[in-house]
Amino acid sequence: MIAIVGASAAQEGLPPAIAREEAPDLLIHNLSVGGANISEVDQIIDIAVKATPPQIARRSVLVLAVSYPMFVPDKKRWSDPIFVPPDAIADGKVQSDIQREAMRCSSICDPSSLLFKHAPEWLISHPRNRYALYLSLVPRLPAHLTDPILKWKMWRYDPRKKPESKKQEELAGNATPVTGEEPYLVVAHRQMDFLTKYMGQPEGVLHDEQFDKLEILIDKARGAGFRVVVLDMPLPSWHRLKSPFFTPYETKLRNVLASYTSAGTIDFVSMVDAIPDDEFRDSIHPKAEAVNHWARTLTERLRILPSFD
Repeated sequence: MIAIVGASAAQEGLPPAIAREEAPDLLIHNLSVGGANISEVDQIIDIAVKATPPQIARRSVLVLAVSYPMFVPDKKRWSDPIFVPPDAIADGKVQSDIQREAMRCSSICDPSSLLFKHAPEWLISHPRNRYALYLSLVPRLPAHLTDPILKWKMWRYDPRKKPESKKQEELAGNATPVTGEEPYLVVAHRQMDFLTKYMGQPEGVLHDEQFDKLEILIDKARGAGFRVVVLDMPLPSWHRLKSPFFTPYETKLRNVLASYTSAGTIDFVSMVDAIPDDEFRDSIHPKAEAVNHWARTLTERLRILPSFD
C-alpha cells in the first residue's frame, strides 16, 4: 500500500485513481488535505496509523508530499482570517481543519483526544462507523437548535435604515470593472506573492516549529512500521527563482533529513524541477490535463527506490 499525505498540490496532482492507472499493482490512497501544514499532516498520520493493522503497515509506504508553504507556523496558519472562521479566531485556540471537522465527535475523531490516543482501534472504530451513518444529515442540521430562528432577517431589521433597491445592489456589486481574463503569469505571480505573505515570517526566515514536527511524524510513521518517503513537490521554475522562501526551505529540509537519508532509514525524492512550467495552472497546482504526467512521474521515481525491491 502507498499512502500519500500532503496539501492541495498533492491532493490535486496525485489523485489515487489516476496513480493506480499508472501502477495497477499498487494499492494507493491519497489522504492529503488542502491548506494543511505539517501539524495537520501529523494529525492525518495519527488517524492513518491508528486505522492500519501492523501487518499492513510493515508492507506499506508513506509518501510525505511537502513544499515550503506547508511549513507555516501553527499560530499563523490557524488564525488566518482567509482560511479560519471568525468565531474560531476569536476563540483564540489553535485548531486545525481536522479538529474542527471532529467537533461533533471529538473523543473518537479528534486525533489529539486522550480516548483516541489510548483506546484500541476496535473501540474507536465501532462508534465512529455508527457516527458515519449520520454524516449525510450534518449539512441539514444546525450547529445550535436556535440557529434558524436567530438567522431570521426580521430580527435584525432596522427601521431607520433606508433599504437599497435591488438595482443599486447590483450596481454596487459591479463596481470593479471587468477587464477580461488576466494572463496566467499575472495571476500566478500574484498567488506566489500571497504565499509569501501567508508564511507570516520575515522573508527567507523559516521557524523550526514545523521542521521539528516533521521529524516527530517521520519517527511516528517509522515506529508504526511504514517505510517513509519524503517527496519534495514540484514548483514552476520562476517560482523557485523568485520566492524568498524556496532556497532557505530547500537547505533546511535537507539538513533536517540528512541523518535519516545517510542512515538509509527514509528515502528522499525530489520532483521540484520534474514538471515543466506549462503544466501548472498557477504558482503551485497542476493543470487538469497534466495530472497523468504528475502521477506517472511519481510512480516511476518510487519504483527505483529500495523500498520497492
